[in-house]
Formats: sequence, C-alpha cells, structure tokens
Amino acid sequence: MASPTTFNSSSNITNGNDPKNVSPTDYSVEEIERTINDFYSPTSQLSVPQRQQLNHILECLQYSPLAWDFSWKLLNINKSPSVQFFGAVALCNKISKHLSELDDNQIQQLFQQLIQRLIFYISINSKQITIKLVVALGHLILNMMPDKWKNGITAIITLFTQSQNEFLIKHPEKGHLIVLNILTILPEEFSRIVVSKAQRASIRVELESQFPTVLTYIQFIIATYNQADILGKMFSCLSKWLEFGISIIKVESLFDYLFNSLNNESIFDDASDCIIVLFTSPDALKYPSTFSRLLPYVLQLEFILDQALMIGDKEKAECITKLITQFGENLAQLIVQMAITPNQQIQTLSHKFCCLVMKCTDMKGQYPVEETCSELTFSFWYALQEEVTSADEDEKQMILLELFRPYFERLIEVLISKGQLPENDSIFTSEDKETFRCYRVDITDTMMCMHNVLGNRAIEVLANHLLLAVEQNQTWQRQESIIQLVGAGSEYVPLDENLVLPRIFLLLPKLNFCNSSIINATLMVLGQYSSWLGHHQETLQNCVHLCINALSTPELIQSASIALKELTMENRMHMSKYLNDIFPIIKNVLENANVQPNDRIRCVAIIGYILSAYPSKIVIDHLNILLAPEVNKLLAYLSETGGEKNVILRKQNVCTTLSFISVLITAIGYCGDQSDNEENEQHQKQIEAVNDIPEVLCCVLRDLDPILHLVLKQYADDNEVTEKLCEILSRTVTTLRESSSPILNTLLQLLQNIGPTILHLQFLNFVRNTLLLFSQDTDKQTFNLFLAVLQRFGCLFNGDIVWLKNHVDIVEDFANFLIQVIKKLPHVVHHCPNEAFVLLFQFVKSGLQLHEQSTLRSITMFTSNYIEYTKLNQRAADLLQQNGLEIVQILLKCIGSASPRHLVDTLSLPLFTLSKAYIDWTSNWVQQCLNDPNFPTPSPKRHHREALIKALTSERTSRANFKDNINTFSSTCRGIDYSGTTSNKNRS
Repeated sequence: MASPTTFNSSSNITNGNDPKNVSPTDYSVEEIERTINDFYSPTSQLSVPQRQQLNHILECLQYSPLAWDFSWKLLNINKSPSVQFFGAVALCNKISKHLSELDDNQIQQLFQQLIQRLIFYISINSKQITIKLVVALGHLILNMMPDKWKNGITAIITLFTQSQNEFLIKHPEKGHLIVLNILTILPEEFSRIVVSKAQRASIRVELESQFPTVLTYIQFIIATYNQADILGKMFSCLSKWLEFGISIIKVESLFDYLFNSLNNESIFDDASDCIIVLFTSPDALKYPSTFSRLLPYVLQLEFILDQALMIGDKEKAECITKLITQFGENLAQLIVQMAITPNQQIQTLSHKFCCLVMKCTDMKGQYPVEETCSELTFSFWYALQEEVTSADEDEKQMILLELFRPYFERLIEVLISKGQLPENDSIFTSEDKETFRCYRVDITDTMMCMHNVLGNRAIEVLANHLLLAVEQNQTWQRQESIIQLVGAGSEYVPLDENLVLPRIFLLLPKLNFCNSSIINATLMVLGQYSSWLGHHQETLQNCVHLCINALSTPELIQSASIALKELTMENRMHMSKYLNDIFPIIKNVLENANVQPNDRIRCVAIIGYILSAYPSKIVIDHLNILLAPEVNKLLAYLSETGGEKNVILRKQNVCTTLSFISVLITAIGYCGDQSDNEENEQHQKQIEAVNDIPEVLCCVLRDLDPILHLVLKQYADDNEVTEKLCEILSRTVTTLRESSSPILNTLLQLLQNIGPTILHLQFLNFVRNTLLLFSQDTDKQTFNLFLAVLQRFGCLFNGDIVWLKNHVDIVEDFANFLIQVIKKLPHVVHHCPNEAFVLLFQFVKSGLQLHEQSTLRSITMFTSNYIEYTKLNQRAADLLQQNGLEIVQILLKCIGSASPRHLVDTLSLPLFTLSKAYIDWTSNWVQQCLNDPNFPTPSPKRHHREALIKALTSERTSRANFKDNINTFSSTCRGIDYSGTTSNKNRS
C-alpha cells in the first residue's frame, strides 16, 4: 500500500508561490500519482490546509518542465481516471503555455505521440480525456501555423480520414469525429493562444485561407453521414468558424441545408444553435443582400412554429420564436431599410416579418403556464423603435414612423391583453407568480418604448382602450392592465398636455374597483403623474381622496402611501389644504402596530411635507400629537429586557423610531414645490411671514436630546442604531443648514458619545456636512471634528494592515471622506498636528497594498489629492519627503507583482501625481528602488528600468502614456510581454 503524502515545510516546492518553478528532480512519477489520488480520493480525510497544500503542489507540477515527461506516464489505462485526466490536463497546459521549451524535433515527436494517444482514448470512448487531448492538439497545430506547418488543416483531415490505423479503418466515423473536434477547437482556441501579435495575425490569415478546405469537408460530411452525433459536431464546428469571423457569404451554399435541418428532430437543437450564430454575424450591414436572402427562410419558420403549437411542443415553439426574434433584433436596421426600398417585393418581406413577430408576441395562452414565447419578442420591438427614432433625418423618421405606426399601435393592444392578471391565480405556482411579475415589468418597459416612439399618440391609444373598457364594462383585469401601461408613460408626457390625460383621470372613478390589484395600480399611477397633476390642480383635486381613503386599508396602504408621498412632495402648497383630512387617518395608521415600518415612514413623510407649508404653531401642535407616542414607545423599548429574540426585535423597533424622527425632520424642513404658479407663490409668502420651521426643529431636537442620549447609553457601540442616530444628526444639519447653529453643540455632544469603534458612512457624512457649513467659524469644537475622526480611525487601524483588509467598507468610506475634506476644506487640514499627518501617511502606505478594487481606487485618489495638498503645507511636504521613498517602494512592488494585474492602472495614479508635483524627488526615489536588480522582481532588464524612469520625466503630462509605461513595466516584472506573451525565462 502506498504511503500517504507527507506535509512538511514544502521542501519539494523550490520557489514559494510560483507554480512555474518546480524542479524536475523533486518528484517521482509514483509520488505525483500518489499526490493526485490523495487529493481526489472521495474517502480523503485531509484538512483544509492539507488540501490547499496538495492543490498548490499539483498546480506547480502542471507547469513544471517535469510535466513533459510525467504526463505521458500518467496517461496509462492502468492508472486511476483522476491520474489519467491530470496527465491530459498537464500536457494540455504545457503545450498551450510552454511549447517554446521544445525544439522542432521534440515538437514533431510530441505531435506523433499525441495522435496515437488521442486515437486510443477515442477507441475506449473516454470523452473527458479525449476533449483535453483534442484541445492540446489544437494548440499544437495553431502554434505550428503557418511557418512550421503550412496547410495543416488539409494534412489533419487526411491524417485521420485516410489513416491505416486498424481502429479507424473499422470505424471511419470516429476519424471524422476527431477531425470535426479539431476543426472546432482551432477557431475556438485561437483567442487563447499565447503568441506575439505578429504571429497571431499570421495564424489568423492562415486559418482564413484554409476555410474553403473546412467548408468542402463540411459539405462532404453533410453528403455522407446522417448520424446525429456527427452532424451535431458539424454544426458546432461551423458555428465556431462563424464566430471566428468567417464571412456569411462564404457559407451561403449551406443556407438550404441549415434551415431544412430544423425539420429533423434529432439535429433540431444543433441546427438552431448554428442558425442563431449565423443571425448574430456582424456582416449584416456589410452584405445586406445576402442577409435579405435569409428572410424568406425565416418566414418559412412560421410553418414549423404552427406545427409545434398544434402538438403542444412548448420548447420547440420557444426555440423557433427565439430564432425569429434573434434575426429581427440583430437585423432591425436591415428590416427598416427593406421597408423603404423601392422594390415592392422586398418591402413585402419586411412587413411579413413584422407580422410574424407580432404573431409570436400575441401568442395565445397565459404566460408562463400555457406559453413562453411572447416575452422573447420584446427585444425586437425595442430594437425596431430604436431604429425608427434614431433616423438621422426628420423626414426619414416621419416616413418610418408612418410605415411602422400600425405595428406599434397594434403592439399596445397586444401588451394590454398579455399583461392582464389571470382570472384565477391558483393556476400559478409561486415560481410562476414571480416569472409573471417579471414579465409584466418587461411589458411596462416595452410600453415605455412605445411612448418614446409614438409620443402622445401612445397615451391616446391607451385612453381609447380605457374608455372602451369602461363603457363596455370589460373585466377589471383588462382595466388594470391598461392603467399599468398608462403609468409607463409618466416620463414621456409633457407637463402641459391637456387633451388626453384629463380624459384618463376623469375615467378613474368609473373603473371597476372590485379588486385591490386595480386600486393599487390606479394609486401608483397617481404617484407617477404627481408632477403633471401639480400643473393641473383641478384634476388633482378629484384624485386626492382616492389616496387618502386607501390609507386605511391594509392591502392598499403601500401604494397609497407611495402615491400620496409623491403628490405631497411635488405639490405641498396645494396639498396642505388636505391636512385635516389626512392627519386623523395617518394618526390611526401610526397607532396600528400591524403596519409595516416602511409604510409608517412614508406616512410620516406625508405629514411632514404638508406641515412644512403651515405656520409654526400648527406644526408644533401636530408634532406634539405625532411625536409623543413615538417617544413613549422608544422609552418603552429602552426599558425592555428579555431573551435574544426580544433583544433583536427591540433593536429593530428602536431603529424604526429613529428613522421616523429622521424622516419627519427632513420632510418638515422641505421647501421644494414643483408647481410654481402665482397662487402658490402668494400662499408661500403668507406662510413665510408666520413660519419659523428652523426654530421649531431646533426645539424638537433639544427636547429629543435626553432621549437620544438614553439610546446611546445602550447602543453606543451598535452600528445599526448609531447609523440611524447619525442620520438624524446629518439630516438636521443638511435640512436646516446655517439655521442649525443654535443646536450644533447639542448635536456634537451626541456624536462624541457614540462608541469609539463606530466610524460608518453616516457618522462621516454628519462630520463632513458640519465642516462644510461651519468650518469657517472660529469655534474650536468644529475644527476638532476632523481630528476626532482621525483619532477614531487611528485607534481602529493602529498600523495594522490586516485590520484594513478586514474592514474595506470602512476604509473606502474613510478615504472618500478624506478626499472631500482635502479638496473642499484644506484650511481644516492645515490646523492638524503633525501626528495627524503621520497617521495619514501610515494609512497611505498600508492602504496601497489592499486588493479590493473599489477600495484601492478610493485610497489612490486620496493619496493623489494628499500629494497635491502637501504643496500647500510645508509640514506635510516635509513628511512626504521622509516617507516618499517607502511609498514609491510599495507602489513599485505592488505594480511589479505584489498586487493583481487588474489593479495596475489604479496604482499608477499616485506615482503619476508624484511625478507631476515633485519630479526630482520622485526620479531619485524610483532610481534608488530600481538600482536593486531584484526589485521588484529580477525580470526587468536595465533598459526596462531606464524606460520607466524616462516615462516619469518625459511623459508626466500625459496620464494615458504614463499608464501604458506602467503597464509595460508591470508585465515585464511578471514575465509577460505587454502584448500578452509569456517570456521564455518565466516559462521554465
């Protein structure tokens, strides 16, 4: 029995984490085999660290020179399947990445061995290993093209189809499967080969020149074989060559066969996949006549679609619909061009195609239970309206609109029908309900396209359908569907529209409100048209009470509160007269314990917006009624005790109450109003004469201060609760602005009582907003705000990069905060002691080594701004001079290899800024770093290092050129040519 793999100090790995540096003498074939079996054994009891070590060893072995030898020995039928597969993978990786390690004779020998082993594994039907060996052979052929093997494709076809191998003579179809697999792999793997740009270009030319050979071979397969597996592979092969970029005109001879194949059940899926690739070819506008010749084939798909629908084959119907709409979506411009061509026959084809897509959109049956085709067509209608609306000439656009208007108007009617809720939703599973919900969202999006292309005509069509639905007492489902689509047009209807929308809103009270769904839809429309209603107050007056009355109904409160919030925010002066109607209802809602937190918050906002239009005495009277119960609840929550469940629930309740207060402050302090007519302006002036909202809110905050301190007494170190509290502080400052000055000390005292480990976004937002408003004051307490943030961060960070890695969200928010302060408030930073500047440099040096992209981007932007700032502050500049060398070392190390390649562009920014601000210092620091031939890696030669130093001086004014130089240097450090070629030294 083989002894288990031992786990010592990785003495077998000669170069740490580099998988390319395993010595050939370190492992015997037996040890490799044992390692593979240990790693893949289903009964393995390895620990996670042990598995990680074994995985690392196996990765290293795959890329080691040893792999040229052991891979063949592992490809032995007597070995376990895992061992054989590993051998195939290792061989494939070596050929694809490190073929330059072999000379021509060795490559020829490798080719012969690979052919023999490939035939053997296909003879025993070992699919996984066969696929890997085919990929390996494909990479070998590509690397030999064209210099070492001209006309390689012809040779490969001959090699396997005229072979003297006994197995292939008995089973010639297997030889053809090998050839088809290889011909599929060549264009597919072309993008993955590791070669220079010049060689890649010559390989592409060689492949394109040999496509006639491939096409002849495909035609031979079509004429000779009817087995599904061979024809399926043939379709896959053709698809890959089309994706590679072979022009559609070169395969025009196959059109008949491709579309006729859709009548063959055994190859239907493969043929349809290939046709999809054909339709997505980028050649459409280059060869319009060729694609036009495809359209009759597409129209003939209607017959197959009808057959599939007749026998209830939903999958086939869906596939055919996908083919039809894929053609239209990708070739919408061609469809449009055909519609305006003088040739009547071609015009007819274009219109027939639009009718066919409409037929698919209007598929009979309930989506998604009875049909799943209609949703696929929406993308075509979007593409078509894009083509119509983007016509470069107004006259042409008008012609196109007249041509396609009937289809767009018919589409609106179809969308109404397809978007109707079912009479009995018990036909839906929970998954069906969610699918149908998404389907209705797609219908709404499609309707928005119709509003975009038809303008007011779209809303007019809907108004006509709604009038008909009301007059004929059509089902509430149809009425609800129309209302949904009316809502989709809210962004497209101008505020001065006064012909169609008034008709629609007059019809609303006549709707069949027998179901909560249609009431909810109507309420949502009122919210969506809040701006328009503000400019048509006679219509608004008729709609308000529908929203108010719905607040009392649990299943309607969500949509009613959303609509009323939008209406009051947009039209607060006009809506203020409904205070006595709305307030009692909302008071009852707030007293109802079963109302959801979000609905409560919206109701608070509604009252707040309305109260903002009233004199302060009325505001205070209503606030007392609203806030007293909430404060009592908050005190009750704070005094509660109990188990873990109660603790969680109590915290949620505390957060909800704090949100309540926060939203109320924002809403009452709101001054915006979309409807700026004379009546509103006069009313506003009258209110302003007796309104002192800032003073009211200051009083409220003073009264709440002891309560908020009680909250902090229990939750000072809790992130969620302190976020809500900081939100109150931040909203107070941003709402009242300079008027918050009387209570600023109260707010700052609350902030100081927040736990020392708290430094979330809301905390930083309050500090930033306060500094922006009050940093010009001489009050030292305001200046100390910035220092307080730095001290908190310093205590949390404490020079520990691991802490930064584990708290990237805090780090990113902190960096963004610093950017804003340094850019907008440099005078605040001027007053910092030296210790603060030292902390910021420590943060820079550790933060630049993080690998989280968005966090690193914020850190590098701060670093860049901080470097710029040092030109304004001599103390900061002196510290930069002391720390600059270390910062440059860190940047070059990260650029060279320590950070992932995708971060190199981001890391180049601080170095670029340094070179602009302090060119002499930067050149000197970079020179000192690069004098070490092993820094940041041994790969860059002298000319590479000199090129980087030159870039610092000669290219410093161009960020783009500088990034290119940094990327080149980074790639060289990693042993990769900037073109993407791995250097020989690092392959071995």
